[in-house]
Amino acid sequence: MPRYFFHINANGRHTADEIGVNLNSPDDVRDAVSWTLPAIAMEEKQRGHRSYIASVRDERGQVVYTATLTFTDTWH
Repeated sequence: MPRYFFHINANGRHTADEIGVNLNSPDDVRDAVSWTLPAIAMEEKQRGHRSYIASVRDERGQVVYTATLTFTDTWH
């Protein structure tokens, strides 16, 4: 089973995954990122424009998937 490493950039703060996770397929990678980025956004108390980027690497260190979530909120 392939191991993937999820590197997250949340508003300029970078977190590198040194452990990784075993996933069965590329669809599982996409599903994991689709849950992870919104969960991080929900935890943050920051307001205004926010950007979250996931860069997923395989065991060779090659980027195999990238996703971006942008969230902007404004009170009127």
